[in-house]
Formats: sequence, structure tokens, C-alpha cells
Amino acid sequence: MITLAIFILLAAAVFGIMTGVLQSTSSLQDNQNRRDQIEALSAFLGNKLREMPAAGTLTSYQRGDGEGLTQNGIIFGTANLATAIDAKIQPNGYYTLRLTTFTTEAGQSQPQDARQVLQQAVTTDDPTLVWTLLIGDIKTLDWKFQDLNVTDWVEQWNAATKPNLIEYSMQTAGDLQSTTMDFWIPKIETVTLSIAAPPKTP
Repeated sequence: MITLAIFILLAAAVFGIMTGVLQSTSSLQDNQNRRDQIEALSAFLGNKLREMPAAGTLTSYQRGDGEGLTQNGIIFGTANLATAIDAKIQPNGYYTLRLTTFTTEAGQSQPQDARQVLQQAVTTDDPTLVWTLLIGDIKTLDWKFQDLNVTDWVEQWNAATKPNLIEYSMQTAGDLQSTTMDFWIPKIETVTLSIAAPPKTP
């Protein structure tokens, strides 16, 4: 009986140690997966924003009451192609960051501005939009914008020009601190080239 009792105690101790190791390994893997997701998101957003053409614009928006957010997202692009990066509240109270695009149809007699059409669809939560999930289970998120001529950051951007700096911060479920991403958008001016006619030969 004494031997059996000692065996049971040793088995319980070993089981407890193994359970702790497995939980610790699982937690480390989850943290690494979140970091990988955030790094991939930062690279993706940076590429998208820097690829805006000279004629592109950017605006932030709020859907209804914002679902607890100052702004739900941003819409950027040109009159022909617009992209929305949107935060949508989940049933568990966290948010999903998602992306959709809209392209105007060629050959229309009265072409629509893709940015205006997309903003109307996004702010009214149009169910026909097709969304791509970027990252889920976000506890808090916030966009901020800054122009080089103004030192203060603003939380809404509706100017006719693009901001020079965009800051996106978020805190995912399971993280104790927020992650902040800063994006520089270079000012690209539209250049019109004119080619002079060759001189006439006598």
C-alpha cells in the first residue's frame, strides 16, 4: 500500500509538471503566432498605403455610432479603384480588421467615383461587399493622421490631400500592451509632360 501511494504521488507530480510544460509551450506558440500576424499586417498595410498613386486620396470614416470606435476605418485610392480597411465588431465584443475593394466599370456614360461608392457601401454595411479577413480578436484599435505642416495628430482625416504620416495602433486579445505601426506616405505630385512639336523644315 505504501509503495502504491508513493507511485500515485510520483505520477501526479510528473503529470502536473508535464501539464505545466505543455501549457507554457502552447502559450509561447500563441504569442509567436500573434507576433507573426502583426508583422505581416504591418508589412501589408505599409505596402498598400505607399502604393497609392499621385491622384489618390485617403479619408477616414465612422459607421453609425462607430461600434465603440472613433473611426471604423479608412478608404483610399482613386476614382477608378478604391480600398477600404474596416474594423467590424464581433459577437464577443472584440473587432475584426478586414479589407474590401471596389472598381468602377469601364464604359459607363456617367462614371462613378469608386471612393464615394465604396464609402456609401461600407458606412451602410452593404451585405453585397466581399471582405477579406486581415486579423481578428482585436480589443482596441485606433487610427491617427498627421500632415507635415501641422504638428498635432488628428483622429479623423477628410482633407483633399493625403496625410504624410499614418499611425495605426491595436491591442489583440491576449496581449497586455498595444502595438503601434507608423506609415510614411510620400507626397507624389502629378506631372504633366508636354512634347514640343518638331520645327518645320523650309
